[in-house]
Amino acid sequence: MLKRSLVFLVVIALLSAAGYYGWGRLRETVKIDPPQLATVKRGLFVHEVLERGSIDSAQNTEVKCLVESYAAGNNLVIVSVIPEGTLVEEGDLLVELDSSTLRDSLQNQETSVIAAETQLLQSEASLRSSNIALEEYKSGVYKQDCTTIENKIYSAKEQVKTLENDLVYYQRLFERGHITQAHIDVALIELEKARNTQKMEELNLDVLETLTQKRRIAQLEMAISSDEAQVASDKRNLGFRETRLKYLQDQLAKCKIYAPRSGQVVYFMPRWGNDDNLIREGLRVIERQTLIQLPDPTRMLVKGLVNEANVRLIEPGQRATIRLEAFPNLVLDGVVKTVSDFPEQAGFMGGASMSKEYLTQVTVLNPPEGIKTGLTAEARIVVNEIPDALLLPMQAVFEYGGKMYAITFKDGKWDKLEIKTGPANDKEVVILEGLDEGDEVVLGAWAHRNEVDLPRLEQSSQRHESDTDEETLREMMRQELEKQQQERPAEGRRGGGGPPGGGGGPR
Repeated sequence: MLKRSLVFLVVIALLSAAGYYGWGRLRETVKIDPPQLATVKRGLFVHEVLERGSIDSAQNTEVKCLVESYAAGNNLVIVSVIPEGTLVEEGDLLVELDSSTLRDSLQNQETSVIAAETQLLQSEASLRSSNIALEEYKSGVYKQDCTTIENKIYSAKEQVKTLENDLVYYQRLFERGHITQAHIDVALIELEKARNTQKMEELNLDVLETLTQKRRIAQLEMAISSDEAQVASDKRNLGFRETRLKYLQDQLAKCKIYAPRSGQVVYFMPRWGNDDNLIREGLRVIERQTLIQLPDPTRMLVKGLVNEANVRLIEPGQRATIRLEAFPNLVLDGVVKTVSDFPEQAGFMGGASMSKEYLTQVTVLNPPEGIKTGLTAEARIVVNEIPDALLLPMQAVFEYGGKMYAITFKDGKWDKLEIKTGPANDKEVVILEGLDEGDEVVLGAWAHRNEVDLPRLEQSSQRHESDTDEETLREMMRQELEKQQQERPAEGRRGGGGPPGGGGGPR
């Protein structure tokens, strides 16, 4: 068995050697097709960053629901709305909201105001009556009371004087024996009673002047103060109710929303909205909700998102070319207006991607008539330009071991060239060293890398190279070229005053 196994292995080895030798002879006899070549050309290098977004106005007049939810009983429903796209003039009716709840409240408030006005009239009449009563007492009743008491005092004095004369007369008669002592006693009693009556009336006059007058005046003044307080309270109450009435009238008027300026109607859609949020009849809205936008057609811009890999290359002032999906043959000029310093928040269904995107606005220069907000647009922002550069297609170079190479094929022989590259875009790369204008190199160099002798790398690097495909190579080149671009001096990206292309670099 051992001898048979050895014989079998020897046979296999001989067959393998024969096959390898035969394959080598076959390769020598078969003619190898030449690879596709690319020529180094001199020309304008343009690095553009593509931004996809939509047309918007730089100045949107927002039409909001100004009816307060509290006033409308949280029942703000759109009754009618003007069709989207309608051209309107200032003062045209745009939206009408359900006003039934407000009308009921307004009617109740009008009744409340009438009741408050009636109450105020009554309290003012009572105040006038109290003032008259005080004046009546001071100028009439008090003087009448004083005169009445004074007359009583005068009568009492006359009565005392008469009784005193009668007593003298009775005493003479008593002395002559015409009357008895009893008559004298009766005369004395009547005289004392008259004197007491006089004293009592004099006391009444004193009480009236010193006490009764003050008490009565105080009572009447207290009534006046009470009436004045009631009038003030009723005035405040009426004022509150009138203010509430005007408020409801104002809220009712706001149920009809008119155009503040001329423009084209665009229904407002929240960024993360859906069809359920679209403005329509029967939609329930809330206070301060934006319903319609009236964009200024003379001030349009493209709003889009730029990936974090390219956002540092963009700065205000860079020029751009704009194309609209609705007008494929129309090319517009633009200029970068702003680049956000902060990434946009991911949506509710934003997915698992960790890549950040930044809002960028590109102003449309001289927008044509008929351009509308919401149109899909793409802006190609020029981030770098080199007017006289040596250019090669991206597929003609590759990175290996931290160096850049190109491959040549001449007279059936393969060779490698170490080169130095500059900025790159999706299609071309700038050649800085190693090649001249007119030189030809292999297109698709990465696929032919095994045809040339490349420096031996560490095992881990070899394993990495074997797993790297063309897309990975492109990303490595982009990172390397961006690193070179960062080393170039450049002005701050947010300055807004640099020349177009000042922050150029590979995409």
